Amino acid sequence: MKTQFWHHSWVDGEAPRNLAPHLFELVRRKNRSVQQELHNQAWIRALRGRITTTTHVEEFVSLWIRLQNIQLQPGMQDSVVWKWTPDGKYSTRSAYQIQFQVSFRKFRPDLIWKAHTENKCKFFAWILVQNKILTANNLQLRNWPHQDHCVLCNGPLESGLHLCLLCPLAKEVWTLVLAWEHFDTNLIRPQTQPTEIRTRWEQVAATVPRQRRRHFNGVAIYTMWNIWKERNRRIFQNVAMDARQVAFKAKEDIYMRSRVFSNPT
Repeated sequence: MKTQFWHHSWVDGEAPRNLAPHLFELVRRKNRSVQQELHNQAWIRALRGRITTTTHVEEFVSLWIRLQNIQLQPGMQDSVVWKWTPDGKYSTRSAYQIQFQVSFRKFRPDLIWKAHTENKCKFFAWILVQNKILTANNLQLRNWPHQDHCVLCNGPLESGLHLCLLCPLAKEVWTLVLAWEHFDTNLIRPQTQPTEIRTRWEQVAATVPRQRRRHFNGVAIYTMWNIWKERNRRIFQNVAMDARQVAFKAKEDIYMRSRVFSNPT
């Protein structure tokens, strides 16, 4: 294959060097092909030990998500495809029409990347709001083994939204953590049923005083992170904690982060 991984516009019509310009600066071998870089995740190994900033992490996660569903076909030659028509062929009509497509507002990344939390938890939160976390509904789409209900409440098929916001146990965890961190516990009780984590998060964060917003976003991430870990404990270790214990784990994470990053007096 002759398509270059970083330079050519093969990812949703864009070149990775433009999607992740700061990562591109870190790469030594910039002219390798798509086939070379995707084989055994070589592009990830090339960045190992070089990602040092929040911007690097944000760009890495965003690019990694985009590449998850891309599979190369052995023996197939490179070809240029116009993604705006069913047959992949360019037409002036389609080019004209796409100029008037509605552009949807994207999730504000600063709610995650500027939050008071660790990078591994930001990584998790970013994948979660992109709906790429391997909850039961996403495992089902891939025809992978999965449980047919939420393991926290024995309720409906697990999704990121249900697991982190709608599950009764999750709501109890949120109430406890928000109270301990002196936030309004009504933030977890919306008047209307949320349909996305990202939209609900933005709505709630907008009501928090600006000076406390980064702390609130960190609290939100640690809460969802610990709910996710409790889900995994129940599935993979057959061990269960109650809501108060899960909330206390989140509180521990919040406290330890504040101790590590607080300025000495």
